Amino acid sequence: MQARLILMLSVILGALALGYLARKLRWLPGGLSRPISRFAMSWLQPPLVALLIWGLEAPGWRTAMLPAILAMLIAINWPVGVLGSRLLGLRPERAGAFIISCMYSNMGLTYGAFVCYILLGERGAALGMIWVLSFMPMFYTLGFFVARRYGGDGTQTLGETILGTLRAPESRNPLIGFAVGGLLLAFAPERPAPVAGVVDLWVPVSTAVYLFAIGLSMRLSSVVTYWRQCVAIGVVKFAVTPALGLTIAWLPGYWAIEDAALRQVVLIQSASPASIMGLVLAQIFDIDEHLANAAWLTTNVAALALAPVLLHVASML
Repeated sequence: MQARLILMLSVILGALALGYLARKLRWLPGGLSRPISRFAMSWLQPPLVALLIWGLEAPGWRTAMLPAILAMLIAINWPVGVLGSRLLGLRPERAGAFIISCMYSNMGLTYGAFVCYILLGERGAALGMIWVLSFMPMFYTLGFFVARRYGGDGTQTLGETILGTLRAPESRNPLIGFAVGGLLLAFAPERPAPVAGVVDLWVPVSTAVYLFAIGLSMRLSSVVTYWRQCVAIGVVKFAVTPALGLTIAWLPGYWAIEDAALRQVVLIQSASPASIMGLVLAQIFDIDEHLANAAWLTTNVAALALAPVLLHVASML
């Protein structure tokens, strides 16, 4: 566990710092962040997801409940975010960014699924990616509805955005990866043993590429302006949502089974920091993107500091 924790901190901190320094020292322009992220999402993640799903044992109904738990958490965090924004007295465009930051978390290979990998190995990464399956449907439905209420009308309709998602390789290819992995798990022979070594290398490399791209686009100046909102979002992310997640995990009987992996994944993913996708909605619907950036930055940095505690608590479940 200590070696895996060192690996996690090295990959996340090292890649973020390298990307940030590359822009500050003008080795690379910040504009490269988006193409690098698109490359990782389009070509690094989809085959990795397929291999992770292929390596699972046939999932039972409790495993299939992971995306449903995520959908419930996103829906519940909507009124939680509304309450927080009212207590802080935020005007509409700031309230919208605050609520979206509470609702959507960094649960993919850039944090949540990667921390699951650190605790549980390849199985943890696969379960973490299964958890994420409901993220995009909830993002393009409830997320768009909430953001539209607090901002402008946006430049695209929901239908146009969904069609664009299916056409763009960075959003279409991961869905194909899930589908291919499911077909391999259902119909192909058992995955060859040497593939496990490839996956163990591929997971940290893929995570590092994502985080290097994010480091290229990081802006630290917005944190001072929005520190009160960032503290409040941190409380939601690291206290309220994990408590809600572990409570919901009682419904499918996760607390009644001997295998702790499912409830460990629920805890880790429920305690994930704000998602970069909050910035996407802020840009589309003209809500406060500086608040969304500050929330993403502060909660992700805090998550790194809290990761050893989170892993320790998860290992005790």
